[in-house]
Amino acid sequence: MKRGIIGIDIGGTNIKVALMLGRKITRRKKIPSLADSGIERSIAQIRRAIGPLRKKASAIGIGIAGIIDSRQGAVRFSPNLRGWNNVPLGKILRREYGLPVRVLNDVNAICLGEWKYGAARGHDNVFLFTLGTGVGGAAICEGKLLFGANGFAGEFGHTTISLNGPKCMCGQCGHLERYAGAKYIVARAKRKMKRSKSSLAEHSVLTPEIIARVAKRGDPVAREVFSEVGYYIGVGIANILALFDPDIVIISGGIARAGRILFDPIRETVNRSVLGAGYRRFKILPAKLGDDAGILGAALFAQLTQRNTQV
Repeated sequence: MKRGIIGIDIGGTNIKVALMLGRKITRRKKIPSLADSGIERSIAQIRRAIGPLRKKASAIGIGIAGIIDSRQGAVRFSPNLRGWNNVPLGKILRREYGLPVRVLNDVNAICLGEWKYGAARGHDNVFLFTLGTGVGGAAICEGKLLFGANGFAGEFGHTTISLNGPKCMCGQCGHLERYAGAKYIVARAKRKMKRSKSSLAEHSVLTPEIIARVAKRGDPVAREVFSEVGYYIGVGIANILALFDPDIVIISGGIARAGRILFDPIRETVNRSVLGAGYRRFKILPAKLGDDAGILGAALFAQLTQRNTQV
């Protein structure tokens, strides 16, 4: 019997798991992660997710948010899972199942998934970032996933775009996440609503997706919000283009579905800001794979490292 690869995406709310056979997902499951219940209960949930698939698998790949030491298979810190500090997750699961287990940052997993199967397929120099509660990033350079000296490369959200900017949750000032993270987009809209009338006031709860939808209908406040957010993201992307010269930049996460209302100001800012824009060949595109990207990328990471193929 041909064995597949288990891909797992561990989030603060759910654990998504699937069995990959070649390029196809043959089985999938989603269960609560119990992120606030402590390490033991969360690991028990991971075991519960793996259990029905383990006899059909030859390796396990896991994507998880936070500071991940992929060489050691350890979670140094995860903001989504309470108490997860220096947890040797790979070692724990290897001992349990007798299978190779590889662990990587969730955005790295998404990047690998989009590179192999999605929007970045066919490109060897890729930068992907996620727009959600926070802003994460990952890079593939010359066909290899970029980890950096400590394994923490790609922290796009914590690049500085304004030295005198507002304080980020991490304590530093002017980070991109402070301008493009979901709650800051909502806060920007609420500040503007105090000064100008907007149909956003009809919504008791605001989200970036609602603001984007209202912006597409022509609401000036909502449009101004996305014009500004697009500008700041564009500044960040211009810095990435100057540093890494990728041929494609992928934007992932729910906000990426905003469409032209977000992408037009991003592209305008990049073309105006990046050195040699007229001589560079690059695309800025939304991700294609949605929630499957992290699962596919985690499985791919386990598969490639099982073959001793460098990623």
